[in-house]
Amino acid sequence: MKTKTLLTFIFSLFLFVLCGCANQPLLRANFDDTVGTFPDLTLAGDPAGDEITWTGSTANSSASLAPLKVINDLNGESGDKILRLFYHMSEQPIAPYLGFHARPTTETNNIYSVLWDGVVEYPGNRNSQRLWIEFYESVQWHTRSLIRLSIQRATDGPGQEWSSVTIYEHGGTSRQIGFIRNNLPHAGLVILNLETYKYSLLFGGVTATGDLAPDTNINRLSLYFHYDTQDVQGSSPGLGSYFIDDVKMLLSIPDED
Repeated sequence: MKTKTLLTFIFSLFLFVLCGCANQPLLRANFDDTVGTFPDLTLAGDPAGDEITWTGSTANSSASLAPLKVINDLNGESGDKILRLFYHMSEQPIAPYLGFHARPTTETNNIYSVLWDGVVEYPGNRNSQRLWIEFYESVQWHTRSLIRLSIQRATDGPGQEWSSVTIYEHGGTSRQIGFIRNNLPHAGLVILNLETYKYSLLFGGVTATGDLAPDTNINRLSLYFHYDTQDVQGSSPGLGSYFIDDVKMLLSIPDED
């Protein structure tokens, strides 16, 4: 997704202009592993201390329907690679979690940014599972989330080639914020401002802003992707595919002046 990688660069430049400071990398993840294999979860190089975690199986990583594998990026240039997260309800009664974890931080009252490129694959006439994209203060995904996104096939709105996007905030409040087009690359950007305890979101052309919990304290920013195990749109086994690339986490320390 080279065209979308350019967007992440533009977002980084926007953050620099916005806060008047440089961005310190907390995590960088690209997937240049061999096509058809399980990805290398160790993130070598700078920044030190970032990592990827996976709670699912690696046994069948070479299979066509493996839950996590590196594939050719059909939306990119020749030789580009991308990570595919795949879920099949009849094969995986417990949906695995794919986590991206920043290096630990001790700074307070700063601005955190998470950027990634993605594609929601539409499974045709088969049921599509709900995809969750979640942001946490630490590695523990079962604790309170900062914000969560729910992406599922739209039953209203533009039509079957689109997915609806719902955001869940602290305290359990939720609202539908729009639709994104399936099978087309999109960029994701989430800014978490711990000076104002506000968040801003840009996801596939959909935008949202809102409040973070007033006691938010990020010590190891984490991003999780996983599928819902419940088949919410019918009785036949559901499928889900999400393609991920160029994941970044940044820390911006505002200028005291």
